[in-house]
Amino acid sequence: MKEIALGPLTEWTQFPVEVEVEQKPYFLVKENDKYELFSRKCPHAGDIVELEDGEFVCPMHGWTFEAHTGRCHNVPSAALKNYEVIERNGHLFVQI
Repeated sequence: MKEIALGPLTEWTQFPVEVEVEQKPYFLVKENDKYELFSRKCPHAGDIVELEDGEFVCPMHGWTFEAHTGRCHNVPSAALKNYEVIERNGHLFVQI
């Protein structure tokens, strides 16, 4: 695994937020002072997931995902790939 700096905490004021890490799209999520990074690649067909009305939605087939867990509402065994984000000295880091 490789640790990647996402940036200072002050860079984000609202969550979830779209971020790019190594030219790949992700959502940065904060829940109860815990940060996570969710892939925006749908596990079903690989389309890019969007944020709509507080949920993550795949526009290709309409799959929806819980914004705080990445769990799929349509197929409970499916989920967006996620990575734990660590806060250190006011900055966020992820291991991918």
